[in-house]
Amino acid sequence: MKFSFDKPTIRLYRYYFLGLPKPIIIQAYDKVEARATIDRIWGQLAKEYQKSRIIGETVSVPVFGVSTRVEGDKTYLWVGKEYSKSGWMESSEYQKKFPQ
Repeated sequence: MKFSFDKPTIRLYRYYFLGLPKPIIIQAYDKVEARATIDRIWGQLAKEYQKSRIIGETVSVPVFGVSTRVEGDKTYLWVGKEYSKSGWMESSEYQKKFPQ
């Protein structure tokens, strides 16, 4: 089954490391961009990641109002580029805009 989108779509690439429980997640439009990003930030990763090796890569598409990311003490939900320049919206703002 071929899965395609009408326009370029953000994807979440998860890189799993040997012996480490949490993957590094890269937001990119394609595999080439994701791999270039992991190469670029390699030196900024925690030492345990730099000393390990990548053993797996998965890709997923963020789901509106379901996919989350945490930065500092704030949680963001995926809303797409139609509602936010970055595609992410702070959860409190999301609750106001999309009450359930």
